[in-house]
Amino acid sequence: MPIDFDLPPEAEETYSRIVEKQPIRDDAPGLRELQAIGLVAAHPVKRGRYVALDAHLAIRQHMAAEQEELRRLAQRMSKLSSLDRLAARHDQARFWGGPGSEYLPTGDLVAARISESVSQATAEVLTGQPGYRRRAIIESVMQRDIDLMRRGVSMRILYHASTRTNPHVKEYAAKTQAAGAEIRVLHGPFSHIILIDSREAFIRNVASGDENDASGWHIRDMASVMFMREAYLTDWMRAESWNAEAQPHGSLSPRQQEILRLMAAGYEQARVATRLGVTARTVAQQLAALRKQLNLKTTSQLMIWYGRQQQMREGQESSGSRRGEPLRS
Repeated sequence: MPIDFDLPPEAEETYSRIVEKQPIRDDAPGLRELQAIGLVAAHPVKRGRYVALDAHLAIRQHMAAEQEELRRLAQRMSKLSSLDRLAARHDQARFWGGPGSEYLPTGDLVAARISESVSQATAEVLTGQPGYRRRAIIESVMQRDIDLMRRGVSMRILYHASTRTNPHVKEYAAKTQAAGAEIRVLHGPFSHIILIDSREAFIRNVASGDENDASGWHIRDMASVMFMREAYLTDWMRAESWNAEAQPHGSLSPRQQEILRLMAAGYEQARVATRLGVTARTVAQQLAALRKQLNLKTTSQLMIWYGRQQQMREGQESSGSRRGEPLRS
């Protein structure tokens, strides 16, 4: 049991009386504490009497004992570091990592959490940006991303091909590429996502089913994050390098524009053909050509793509009339 060096106030008086060879009772205040520390001892001859011991010697002896105990404690603590290897093995094999996900109810909270996590990145940041990015958002993160790469963090950014017409994205791409960012584009749909160091991810609130919902989810579950990373890299491999001068595959002929405009208004393909004075086969061929051009599988995906194009066109400089930006990174 460790010795308590905190003596009661009366112990000093008891010690002084013993030094002066005065008789004291066996129950004198502080006597037992003085004996435990080694400052006094029973007289070897005279029963009921006590002698004072050298305080300097007692201090040195206790100091040496405490230092030895500290040395042994440090040795034991140093062995804990060897357990890190076991922790790493556990992390690789486990299927969950602490809290699986956290709901972030507002766009401001999403933006703040993303900014905090991205600023703490040490290895990589992977970003999927399928939609429109406002100038204010781009300007607010540009320097942060450049500083991030300057300290050794790799960055990959995936845009939709139509984004190459956005002058603010073109400026962002030019400056971040100069700092080391890798940027690619896709012509079809892909997920809006941010992945940080293979340990956490941010996604929009797909659970709500509301395209205008600015809330999101912060995912920390290791299995989920690694699955999302694999899906992102699959999209990355089928994307093409950023080329600001390339014409987007979404360039539409006047006839294709009319077909999509009428279908977006609710007309079926047969009625579209009638209104345009062409055959249903011609409409089907035009749609098939567009799907192939945009690497889309279904007409529904094509209409989603067309809707996004319209939103981008309507909201090039507007921040109030377009859909919410759940992941402002």
